Amino acid sequence: MAALVAGTVPAMRRRGRYRPPHGAEVRDLEELADALARADVDAAVPVGGRLGLAAHEAGGALVLHSDPATERAWLVTVVRVGVVPGVVVEVPHPNADLDTEAVGLGVWRRCPEALYLQAGAHRAAGSPLDACERADYPADVAARADTPFARVAARLVVRGLPQLQLHGFADRDGVDVVLSPGASAGGPLLGAVADRLAATGERVGAVDDPRWTDLLGRRNVQGLAAADRSTAFVHLELSRSLRRDAGRRDAVADALVAALADVAAGGISWH
Repeated sequence: MAALVAGTVPAMRRRGRYRPPHGAEVRDLEELADALARADVDAAVPVGGRLGLAAHEAGGALVLHSDPATERAWLVTVVRVGVVPGVVVEVPHPNADLDTEAVGLGVWRRCPEALYLQAGAHRAAGSPLDACERADYPADVAARADTPFARVAARLVVRGLPQLQLHGFADRDGVDVVLSPGASAGGPLLGAVADRLAATGERVGAVDDPRWTDLLGRRNVQGLAAADRSTAFVHLELSRSLRRDAGRRDAVADALVAALADVAAGGISWH
């Protein structure tokens, strides 16, 4: 399963094909999100097929993925059959943010209630050659609310699911991970993630600082939707050195799952 998901990423090219969904496809995406939220594979497979998503079942999990070579390069998602998700682990910029899918899949493997949600195209796919603002990139799911990824995530937010969203940045002095609640004020989950990551030895930036203001994701579409619904959203930026080190990736995945368990064990709201 992990090999299947990771194998889709190298084909996500900067100049790949992409178009936004329209018409009945938008309704189908809402139906797909509802089926995923119920872990209803019998419903998810046919609606996924209408959206061009191939279905594979293995090891008690359903993988739905689009073809990165087509204009409907929209989604990759993994859900455990019959296990209702309790958290969404998101990889919005596969290939562009190298190895973020490895961390996301690591969390999914360790957390039985995790739903894995990955963009189906490179963030620059389908964009005009003169594009310069993030909103000009139709496949940049963290900047565009009309992408399939954003539509599915927004539907899951309505159901109250917390989100862990993984990004990457080029190495900078003094920090390995930058954490942010996006547009919201933060809460217990953000604090638990910061504590657990710091315990692994990573240098965590979890407050506003001019050294990483550009990494806080304040205008992130998924974060804005979460703030509107008062659901938990944790925006994680991981350094390149961290992402290229398999041991550190595993330690981060362990820390994220432990943070989820910490909040659950405390019997308090994610928010």
